[in-house]
Amino acid sequence: MAEWYHRASWKLLKGLYSNSLLERNSVEASGVGGLPDPPFVLMSDHANALDPYVLGSFSRSPIRFMANVEGVHPLKAAFAELVGAYGRRKGAGDIAALRETFELSLSGDAIGIFPEGDRSWDGSSAPIRPGVGKLLKRLGVPLILARQKGNYLSRPRWASHARRGAWSVEFLVYDADELGRMPGALVEAIVSASVSKNEIKDAASEGRRFECDRSAEGIGLLLWRCPVCGKADSIGGRGNVVACLRCQTRWSLDGNCRVKPLNAPPSLHAAEIADLKDWHDWQVSSLPELAGAVDRGIPRLRSEGVVLSRRDGPALRRLGRGLLYLRGKGSEAELVFEGESSRAVFEASAVRGFVDNFNAFSEFDHRGQRWRLEFGGGNAAKWSFAFGRAALVGDESTRGPGRAA
Repeated sequence: MAEWYHRASWKLLKGLYSNSLLERNSVEASGVGGLPDPPFVLMSDHANALDPYVLGSFSRSPIRFMANVEGVHPLKAAFAELVGAYGRRKGAGDIAALRETFELSLSGDAIGIFPEGDRSWDGSSAPIRPGVGKLLKRLGVPLILARQKGNYLSRPRWASHARRGAWSVEFLVYDADELGRMPGALVEAIVSASVSKNEIKDAASEGRRFECDRSAEGIGLLLWRCPVCGKADSIGGRGNVVACLRCQTRWSLDGNCRVKPLNAPPSLHAAEIADLKDWHDWQVSSLPELAGAVDRGIPRLRSEGVVLSRRDGPALRRLGRGLLYLRGKGSEAELVFEGESSRAVFEASAVRGFVDNFNAFSEFDHRGQRWRLEFGGGNAAKWSFAFGRAALVGDESTRGPGRAA
């Protein structure tokens, strides 16, 4: 059962904060009257840091959201725990979090889970984590699906500023008996269909409008490659203008994430780019082209000033600051770190669970060892996308472990 301070802080937060939160973000909801009392499981897509607070505002009881708090400011992490969040490790299975989910549900709590496992970068849904259907059937409680529109465009993951526009939530309820009669695969398909969306494209086709006076600020966290000159690590934003620092091409960016060239004809683009979804898809599809490529001896897929650390239990051992780059292609690709006094090489095909933690740092597993990368404000997202694409790394390698010295 939720601790007394979870219930007290939730009640206080809802009384003081929920109405202003919903009003400030223009949130409207349907299906609220049919929401059950705990225990239940609530599932939704995750595209906005405020998702758990918005969804929780419509519940009559506290919802214990399964959440990753690595990389969160300590005060925010403490606040998340105060209102009932419980931790799981992003990018890897977490038996402790799964066990706690069952214990909380058995004690009568409401559980909140984002089945994609991470917040969307581009407003499109990722595949849900395997086993969701099996988990829901084993829990044996009602399922609430929250179908959201506008949560991504209200403030994209990379954005420095919020947008003005409508955010809607539709609640759908499946009772425990109904779920029990369904095959696990069907339950999983229903959840997947509910969270599936492509927010940027959907808003355009549905005529939903968002506005922002500083819509391009923060864009360097998402975009790293110019579609005109092809240079990497060259994109920045100020006000409503995105610019390549190498070729000086500029684009306007509106609140709906639509882009328009300001000083170059569209014919110069390496791809048809109407919005950030198109741009993001193009740069991700170009990763195999960059992998292992060099310009005048300099790797094209690289990040400078990166800090590499090795995790030993809860402690971190810093190896140093240096250059991170990808060498080679396919099954021969290697992720290389070269610092002033240290060097580490990892077979790319053996890298697992590469995740970004709130733009603060990235972590990955390599043959039983956990490693951390800190990019100091540079673009970390490209590495997460690189290691989410089998085209870059090929099949599992049988070579020896990564080397560090």
